[in-house]
Amino acid sequence: MRDLEKMSEQEYDLLIIGGGISGASIAWDAALRGLKVALVEKNDFAHGTTSASSKLIHGGLRYLKNLEFGLIRESLRERRIWEIVAPHMVTPLRFLVPTYGHGQNSRWYMSLGLTLYDLLSYDSNRLDDEDQRLPSHRRLSRTEAIQLEPGFERKGLTGALLYYDCQMIA
Repeated sequence: MRDLEKMSEQEYDLLIIGGGISGASIAWDAALRGLKVALVEKNDFAHGTTSASSKLIHGGLRYLKNLEFGLIRESLRERRIWEIVAPHMVTPLRFLVPTYGHGQNSRWYMSLGLTLYDLLSYDSNRLDDEDQRLPSHRRLSRTEAIQLEPGFERKGLTGALLYYDCQMIA
């Protein structure tokens, strides 16, 4: 219903403001649980950036570069909450990151970052459903990386790192 005046005449258990991926998913999940839900969006649903969303429920890996450990833990906790309360909507998603030469794209640098990420996500596998548990990152040789992703730029390729985050499926 898009009639705000008519909507205001009813009572709802939950009001969600914003019809992006998060708002729509929360509304859908709440309705499945028997709640009467009102979802309000100022534009068309899925307007703007949400329409191109990866639906990634990340643990905050991108914050590692700036050493924002509190923000990473907060993201990891939120990801875990989604895994617990809506396991039917969240699935592990594998990432393969190529490593090259020295510096920030090197194996040792990126592996150090993912090791910190694994340590910060110490509670990520405290889930009843084994299919929802996320393995720690893993180093792959150059040969293994090419086998998994033949499209990698081979010049300077030293291998790859395999890690997991989650994606919302709705």
